[in-house]
Amino acid sequence: MAENEFDETKRLKTSVTLEEKAQLIKQPKETTSIDREEREPVRKGGDCKLFRICTGKIKDGSQYLDISHHQKGKNLTSENKRPIYKGYYNCDVPVAILKINYTQSGTTRTTQKEIERELQILEELEVHENFIRYFTHEMDDDFVYIATELCLCSVEDLLDPAFEKHIPMKKEILKELQAKEILRQATRGLNYLHQNDFVHRNIKPNNFLIKDVKCCKNSCHFVIKITDFRLTRKYNPDKDSQLSGSAASQGWEAPESKNTEKHLSTKLDVFILGCFYHYVLVALSKTEANKGKPRHPFGDNAEQRRKNISEGQQSVQDLPFVPNDKDEDEKEVAKLIKSMLKFNEEDRPTLQQVLASPYFMPSEDYNIYKFATPGLCVIFNQEEFENGEVRQGSDKDRDKLKEIFNELGFKTLIYNNLDSYALKTEIKSLAKKDLKNYGCLVVCLLSHGIENAILCYDGRYVNTNELKYEFSLDKCPSLYGKPKIFIVQACQGSLEQSKTGTISHKNSSSGFSQRVTRIYEAFVGPLGTPSRTDMTKKDVEPNYNKEDLEQMIILDNARKNPPLMDFLTINSTLHGFKVYRFYNQEGFLGSFFIQSLCKALFEEYLDKRSEGTKHLEDLLRCVKVNINARSEEVENKSDKEEEICCWQTMPWEVCLSKHIRFCKSEIKGTDIPLNDV
Repeated sequence: MAENEFDETKRLKTSVTLEEKAQLIKQPKETTSIDREEREPVRKGGDCKLFRICTGKIKDGSQYLDISHHQKGKNLTSENKRPIYKGYYNCDVPVAILKINYTQSGTTRTTQKEIERELQILEELEVHENFIRYFTHEMDDDFVYIATELCLCSVEDLLDPAFEKHIPMKKEILKELQAKEILRQATRGLNYLHQNDFVHRNIKPNNFLIKDVKCCKNSCHFVIKITDFRLTRKYNPDKDSQLSGSAASQGWEAPESKNTEKHLSTKLDVFILGCFYHYVLVALSKTEANKGKPRHPFGDNAEQRRKNISEGQQSVQDLPFVPNDKDEDEKEVAKLIKSMLKFNEEDRPTLQQVLASPYFMPSEDYNIYKFATPGLCVIFNQEEFENGEVRQGSDKDRDKLKEIFNELGFKTLIYNNLDSYALKTEIKSLAKKDLKNYGCLVVCLLSHGIENAILCYDGRYVNTNELKYEFSLDKCPSLYGKPKIFIVQACQGSLEQSKTGTISHKNSSSGFSQRVTRIYEAFVGPLGTPSRTDMTKKDVEPNYNKEDLEQMIILDNARKNPPLMDFLTINSTLHGFKVYRFYNQEGFLGSFFIQSLCKALFEEYLDKRSEGTKHLEDLLRCVKVNINARSEEVENKSDKEEEICCWQTMPWEVCLSKHIRFCKSEIKGTDIPLNDV
């Protein structure tokens, strides 16, 4: 028999305000203590936080350094590119400052709207690691100054032979990223924009920037960042909206880009991104026929491109890129490019389908065992609560996780029964640690829960995505390029799942009302009159079959569920549904999910005698089968007059570029306090 863990479903909306960002920026990880440049505020006023560097070089009438590359004193930046200056935020944090004319006489109403739209996008969507990080903006009577993170160069600069001597660390960038990783990260940044219902419309090589991330003193990693949202448009996938405004420049456009009668679609970006793929691959291909110089698939100049694209004069089958017959990756990506460059937008894949293509499938493992310690496993066990409630059996899950990961060579940190403030504080403290000697991070969250949140000792909920943000690139660079695994054992709602469908919950309405009240007060404030939510039969009994449930995704905005790089999130159940724990006459034995996961990890990596082992994603499919088997066993043993349904479908979210594969460690891991990390 099984006992369910029950908490009502409520969508938790997280937002990042400018004040919150400012708090982060006031304590930068990298400062410049020996800079000697003369700095001047970008505008008059004592509250100005942006400073430009005065270098004595004259450009457009101002004596400030343009970060565009120069050759023999000549500015190589195209005339239509907006001036970008190197500067500082709070006189300490290096930033790029975009200067835009904002006067009524010098700027059209359309351009003002573009600036306002770009600021909105930068402020709201900067949580993704392949999305340019925004700091702040300031305005005077004539200009608006937008400060974003300072990058090394653009992809266009990187691949342009004319800039060969002007790109710092060019060899290191190309060696680490190579063509596939440049394309993967660029696609993920654009896909994040699509998930938030925006169409970029201005995809081109100089709108993908390369940022260096110093993880430790003698190493450097590189990240692709998407930028320039002046032509970006909001669209409603459930409502037709027509194209309007400026079209993309320099021939980087789709056949429908200038058709104002055409409905706006993300497939427009897919076509232009296909051109970008071709541009990068021709430049980095080792095939002599490609000559190693970047080329647009539809011509070498803007007019030729526009004509070939708009009039369809060039066949997609006759692309200049020539794949190497002996290189499976190049053959696969050539097929992918042709599918992206279909003139009929309905025939093009979505970016989700592009990222799921065989070309981007991992071909190697994360080498977590090359580090001094393979990994760190942090377990937050919420077993007891302030109101006296006890999640019996949670200690069995905690101990089993500790045992397994110690055998895999991981050090373990265990926290029991923390309130919401303490849990968030411990996570933030951990993220600030230098984790360069660890090959992997595993965070286990064991508690009651609602959708994307777990319950803490004080009866308040903590958003699990908020916890994941702390280990993103900007906040925890020492884990960049390493797998970060979140294991969440908690309900995601109140619905119950049978073998073939969804059934209503059996909890009382009074209990439901108390849960809703507690959730509301935790996030909004005191609630005078308890609220009650009644679900109709239609709400709780949709006619799902088993296959539908296994593939079911509760649609959510990307801000709540941003795909972070090198993350694997494993949930015990689908959004909206309950999870279960074992118990018998001897007491509670732990949860279906954690016990099945630990059993699979033990059998595959610790008890298996053959050398070949599954990677973790394949192993999770076995765990799902094991959970189903246990659910069926409980159901078959239940009283036919009161049949017990305790089915649960375990989903996982993958944003990995390599496979995760564990092994038994020669040195067993130990328990450690946070100070010893």
